[in-house]
Amino acid sequence: MTFRLIFYYIYWSLRLGILPWYYFQINAERYNKEKRFYSKIDMDESIPLKWRLKQTYLDKNNPPCKFPVFLKPEWGQNSNGIKRADSKDDFLAFNHKKSKTPYIVQEAATEAQEYEIFYIRDSDNETSCITLTITQAINHSDEPYPINSINNKQVIYQDCILDFSSSEFKELHNHLQELPHFRIARVGLRANSKQDLLKGLFHIIEINLFAPFPINLPDNSISKKTKHQFIKDNMYHLVKISNTTPKEHFNRFVFFKKVIKYYQKMKKLILALIVMFSLPVKDN
Repeated sequence: MTFRLIFYYIYWSLRLGILPWYYFQINAERYNKEKRFYSKIDMDESIPLKWRLKQTYLDKNNPPCKFPVFLKPEWGQNSNGIKRADSKDDFLAFNHKKSKTPYIVQEAATEAQEYEIFYIRDSDNETSCITLTITQAINHSDEPYPINSINNKQVIYQDCILDFSSSEFKELHNHLQELPHFRIARVGLRANSKQDLLKGLFHIIEINLFAPFPINLPDNSISKKTKHQFIKDNMYHLVKISNTTPKEHFNRFVFFKKVIKYYQKMKKLILALIVMFSLPVKDN
């Protein structure tokens, strides 16, 4: 799937005459230039209070009053580096000094169900989303407060698109309008039910702007043909929205951070990017 995403991104970049490396600048104005990463603390401040979990920098001298809590690097992907502390002893025993990235403490969301909402905004009307998917993360372990990710073998991702009517999609879309207008994002949240989700009774646990993978694609119940069409269509939308970032927000650190991160996790992906950058594309 990764290579299909890359292939169609390159394909539409060539067809539309939009430089492919604009992808690395899609949410560039959200990039913290001083810290040189997308900060979870910054993201937290952009979340409305009704959906926000308490989140602060890790300070061993000020342990949380309530457990469990999640210990997270201030920036990262795919739940890498996240730990759960179930007690004060767990909290004090955690060695965060090994990490070059500051750690934060986030209270645990108590809701029963976890959802991932992926969206791409419409390049012709950025007040609306041209792509919106809802995927439920289902953990088959009996572990309380699990850390769900694509790297957790106990987790499956189930596409929920058929469970929502067009009017319910509009309700969800209206909730997303209360967040900043990210051009592309994947919002992880917890709610007790679909009904609560639609009522706005949930807590946001994560907003991924760095490289938000459409998490519905790992669902094996979706046919290969449907996945192929989804990738083809949405790489078109992604290329178009990449051309809407104001050039004054372009930042070389965003580019290099993403390249380094991809290199660390997907060396083959970088080879594809090298090919992409070697292709002649007209700059608009």
